[in-house]
Amino acid sequence: MPKKTNRKPNVAIFSLTSCEGCQFSILDLSSKFLELSSRINIDEWRLISDLEPKKHYDISFIEGNPATIKNLKLLKQIRKMSDIVVVLGNCADLGGIWEIKNYHNYKKYGAYVYKQHQTIDNEKIIEVPKAIKVDYVIPGCPINAHNFYDLIYSLLNKTHWSLFQNPVCWECQINKNPCLLQEGKICLGPIAISGCNAVCLNSRQECWACRGILDDVKEKIENLIKILQNHGYSLQDILEKMEFFGARDRIEAALQPPSEKKK
Repeated sequence: MPKKTNRKPNVAIFSLTSCEGCQFSILDLSSKFLELSSRINIDEWRLISDLEPKKHYDISFIEGNPATIKNLKLLKQIRKMSDIVVVLGNCADLGGIWEIKNYHNYKKYGAYVYKQHQTIDNEKIIEVPKAIKVDYVIPGCPINAHNFYDLIYSLLNKTHWSLFQNPVCWECQINKNPCLLQEGKICLGPIAISGCNAVCLNSRQECWACRGILDDVKEKIENLIKILQNHGYSLQDILEKMEFFGARDRIEAALQPPSEKKK
């Protein structure tokens, strides 16, 4: 953030390739959003304004994945014009469902689906934090809008902000849900970051780690894989579940020996 002044910070919310669900979650803050908007200048957000973009922003939020060459160019431009860059949601942070194609022969499938595929960008999916320097990440599919609200006020007040490092299982127990892992289903709750109120598990849907994985969970991942293999799942079955929201590459990276991670 710039030196403290009485002026309201200029804020932008940019969309790359996404469903824009995270942005609608912000609007769902309702009166809290109106209160927040009185403290900041929202100078770029196509959902609510058609203002000409500025050349500089104090805080830029990025939703969606740079799935196209045009997206990637815009992403790098945003980084240059912004003091602080915040990633919004799973697509930007983990690659989202778009990243599934990275684990398969996407050029072959692209040619099958799009006969004139020469005219279509079909690049490998890159997560925003791997493409540019990112200052904060608000995970989820969609995000928990209260994380957005709290982060804005932390930046305004120059206080520390971070996510709680609790697994989704913690929220599942609070909500008194039956354990789907114990029922023999592939659930990533023990290694996934909480903050969603276990919304999928409340409906008896397994956790697929849309908010990403916890820090320092190598041992927990190894134990989870062993448990699932004891239930009769192959490693490929397990990895396919880890692909759905893009968590697979980070899970695999966490399992690598430290010497290999540095390469």
